[in-house]
Amino acid sequence: MRRERRQTSARRHKSQRCRTCRSSNGKRVCPALSGMLICPECCRAKRAKIPGCDAKCRYYAPLVVSSRVRKKSNFPIHRCLISRSKDTGMLIVVGTRKRPDGNLKAMFLLLDLWKKGIRDCFFDANLSEKQFEKVSQRIAKSYNLDEPLDLHHADEPEEVIRVPKDTLIIEADNAIHLDKGVNIVDHEEASGGKAIDSAPGARAMHEIYIPKTGKWYLWARVFFEYSKDSYWIGMDDAQPKPWDRDGGPGAIKIWSEPDDTSKWGRWLWDTASDDTTNRSRNTPAFFHIKRTGYYRFWSKGREAGSRLDQILLTRARDFNAQTETEGKPLRLRYSPHLYEPASIHECRKLIRHAVQIATAVDTEIPWEFKYWIRDIWGDITRFPETEGSLYKCPKCAADLPQQAVDLIIQHAQSDDIQFYILCRKCGGEFD
Repeated sequence: MRRERRQTSARRHKSQRCRTCRSSNGKRVCPALSGMLICPECCRAKRAKIPGCDAKCRYYAPLVVSSRVRKKSNFPIHRCLISRSKDTGMLIVVGTRKRPDGNLKAMFLLLDLWKKGIRDCFFDANLSEKQFEKVSQRIAKSYNLDEPLDLHHADEPEEVIRVPKDTLIIEADNAIHLDKGVNIVDHEEASGGKAIDSAPGARAMHEIYIPKTGKWYLWARVFFEYSKDSYWIGMDDAQPKPWDRDGGPGAIKIWSEPDDTSKWGRWLWDTASDDTTNRSRNTPAFFHIKRTGYYRFWSKGREAGSRLDQILLTRARDFNAQTETEGKPLRLRYSPHLYEPASIHECRKLIRHAVQIATAVDTEIPWEFKYWIRDIWGDITRFPETEGSLYKCPKCAADLPQQAVDLIIQHAQSDDIQFYILCRKCGGEFD
């Protein structure tokens, strides 16, 4: 017997894009999100976690009694980035976690550390690496930050390698002096197609300018051919750690453990550990610089057949050149980038500081931040709190007097008033 199809006035919605994760499975109108169209997965993830999502919802009501708690996914941290432009008090903090399919979950936070604390938040649960680069550039451009490179140009690389702000990249074959026994060799995988191969004891000399004192961490892009797996890198008038006496004053030895063949026959970025008793700590070797100025920097062959392509010196202790580049060379004209790598501790500290400012001046915090902060950054109550004054000196980050802080709080929500206050050391006595 043929059944007559029931007529209904309700028409089925066509499949549309989810406004949260951007999948093409948007089917449910969420009353808690002002009628925003979302997919069932996002509906399940938000259920009972945001204001307005309760038993009155047609999708949630049938599950109130029989629902099971879904275990929260814990994807690994992929990148922590901070925008370089900080001279307006604005900076973008970016956190990404890598999904099992290789795509990224990303949160972009616009922080205002001079006035309001948190300006805006953008989250995307499913971005490819290429999409992430485009989105990060678009968000930066929307806030009038300089865009240092055009990712849409046909000659630009698809993958952009970021390096920290205080970083020097030295081409081994661009030395000002080559000892007899140092040969420039061709290799298609080297930077510019050129590298050097140094006989034992032969040096390649460079003259570099070090703009800041402190620790400068060392990475070298090398090619170890079979058992030829060591090189000396040194700097005159600097204190190396660990120091290799056989290499001479200021020398650090880049080498492989005995019987470690994993570094043979390929280009990679390598360093020595600053702890000679425990190389598994993966803490980069460094030169301790006590004065700014010009230094004589050199590489010296230890075993003929080991090739050297590039040397990187950076102030960022957490920067891992091998992980960031996957062994690829750093193109000098691409290395300056809008965002620089940062540690998760530094990002969490900035976020907590911005939340403290927003709370003090009654800035409305975006709901995206409230909902997704734990998923990307973790429990905010465990983030390091800001020490000292709520607002800092824009030039030296020193504490401001309470009178200055009170004045900033008073005018923090006034968009027509743009100002900042310096500390006494940078700007004279506060009046």
